[in-house]
Amino acid sequence: MLRWLLLIPFALLFAIGSGLVALLIAGVASPDLGLLIGGGFDRLISALFDQAERGFDPGPTAEAAFSLLGRLGFAILVLPVVLVAIASELFRFRSGLIQSGLTGLLAALLPLAMLGMARAPRAGEMQVVAALLLVGAATGFVYWLIAGRGAGGEKREPQRQA
Repeated sequence: MLRWLLLIPFALLFAIGSGLVALLIAGVASPDLGLLIGGGFDRLISALFDQAERGFDPGPTAEAAFSLLGRLGFAILVLPVVLVAIASELFRFRSGLIQSGLTGLLAALLPLAMLGMARAPRAGEMQVVAALLLVGAATGFVYWLIAGRGAGGEKREPQRQA
């Protein structure tokens, strides 16, 4: 019970924080992801100031944009690691490879599902998806390092048959 109350939430918070750091590193390493992150914020701020200069209220635009950014951030950093952590605890997955792989897969696919990709991604978009997969895998691995190795409760000794 102490594991569910203390260790798992701590591991999730630490993993999500490390996922944010990994996302920033991926933004520097991948030009397309860096342009998406940096260029997106630059365009958003410019659009909000343009609306304000023209006499329009930028509030609804800002609210919609930050709502989308929050949902995407949740889908990339929080939801994958939480879902895999719950599954690993319930089904006793102790493998770091499974934990990292599933978290990476969900981190790459959930944003695509949210945005409703109706076409095949282009090369630059595939680079972003690959970066998200690696960010998710790093997040899952950090969770596994802290709490995943003992998934499912106490480790049990195999019973010997007489």
